[in-house]
Amino acid sequence: MFVCSGNICRSPIAHAVVEERIRSAGLQKSISLESSGTTSYHLGDDVDRRARAELARHGIRFRHRARLFRPADLDEYDLILTMDRGNYRSVLRLADERQREKVRMFRTYDPEGGEDAEVPDPYYGATDGFGRVYEIIDRSADALVRALSGSKVGSHERS
Repeated sequence: MFVCSGNICRSPIAHAVVEERIRSAGLQKSISLESSGTTSYHLGDDVDRRARAELARHGIRFRHRARLFRPADLDEYDLILTMDRGNYRSVLRLADERQREKVRMFRTYDPEGGEDAEVPDPYYGATDGFGRVYEIIDRSADALVRALSGSKVGSHERS
């Protein structure tokens, strides 16, 4: 589960890119992906047009309706990756001690990031911000897929 604020920019880009990598690796039957947001501002909206355009530039077509992160997602998904510290705190507030172990920052998988690094929110900025977000997600996706394919994450439950 990828989580950002409104579920129309960062988390859907991560969802789309990683889903593409999962398919390419032949892991689509054992790993399921979803994305959601911590706020209801864009509930039911499609992915931001600028995010869709950035994905299309890289040959990825993706449609998704924004949904809210639910407490039940903490049980349903094996790994919950948040885009920034605010999203991280929002998800942790809903988690019990056992569930907290599944929540991580997305850029933990970024070779240029780290456990506390954030994926910047491009929503209020210029279009080039979506390119920067794509680059971060793109370089993190391979490491994430390697980690997922090398672990039992996703083998029985959704990831």
